[in-house]
Amino acid sequence: MAQNFWTAIFAWSACFVATIVISIVTTRKKSDEELKGLVYSLTPRQADGDMAWYKRPAILGVIVLVLTVALNVIFW
Repeated sequence: MAQNFWTAIFAWSACFVATIVISIVTTRKKSDEELKGLVYSLTPRQADGDMAWYKRPAILGVIVLVLTVALNVIFW
C-alpha cells in the first residue's frame, strides 16, 4: 500500500510541475473575445429569477436533498 501512495505522490508532483512549466512557457494566442463562452470568468452569468420553478437549479437541488433525506429515513 505504501508503494501505491508514493507512486501517486510522485505522479501528482510531476503533473503539477509539468502544468506550471507548460503554462509559463506557452504564450497566449487567443483574445478575450475568442474565449468568451469557453472560459468561466469571461462568460456572462445568466440570472434565473424569471425562470419557472422547475428550471431553477437551486430549487431542484433542494428537492433532491429532501428526497434523499426522506429515503434514508424510510429505508434506515
